Amino acid sequence: MEVRVLLTAIVLMAILVASAMPVSCANELEGKRVLMVIAPDGYKEEELSVPRDIFIEHGAEVDVASTHRGIARGMSGHEMKVNLSLDDVDISDYDAIVIAGGVGSKQYLWNDPRLIALVRDAYAANRTVAAICLSPVVLARAGILTDKECTAYPAARDEMIKNGCRYTGGDVVVSGNIVTAKGPECATEFAIEISNVMTGPGASPVSTQEPETEGYCAPAVLVAFSVVVLLNRRRGNGRK
Repeated sequence: MEVRVLLTAIVLMAILVASAMPVSCANELEGKRVLMVIAPDGYKEEELSVPRDIFIEHGAEVDVASTHRGIARGMSGHEMKVNLSLDDVDISDYDAIVIAGGVGSKQYLWNDPRLIALVRDAYAANRTVAAICLSPVVLARAGILTDKECTAYPAARDEMIKNGCRYTGGDVVVSGNIVTAKGPECATEFAIEISNVMTGPGASPVSTQEPETEGYCAPAVLVAFSVVVLLNRRRGNGRK
């Protein structure tokens, strides 16, 4: 009888794990939409790819826009096709706007009136607004960082202070619904803080679990625990 119970438990565990495998337990951003903005030339690849992958992994939908449609070229030579221009964006469709940095930010994004307007509209609508590396200058010039703590790539420090920001030089700084970060080495923490701001006050922090652990949710763990108990009990009976 006990063997049948054990086999039933093992089969049940296999079914639960198999059915859960395609689905991540880390779906904190399910239903959220994120707009990521890059320069058409000279964007920093990691500042796009790392946050984008984290957002998608946690259930969000991500669109990438630039100053115009076409091929965008990164600082390391990577090319990607961008199908969305700033003219196409309705910020009310998104929960967050995230601006990647790189040397192209200064030339193409700092003074783009369309991007500055999108930042102001997003902030006014209490959307999450974020920028990394050289791109926090866009937020500063939009006027949403006045008297707020922020950070950016050190080369942008003077520009940030000139526009009324309280520059801290930290890796990642959260000021209300605004998130700023210093550079590509902070991309993971940057994405996690953005995700936490998007999910609102009191929400569970975004998980940093490794991908291979995804899918093993509570039901499967409970069944596995039951199997271990039964095995130990059977071993104990065998010793009597």
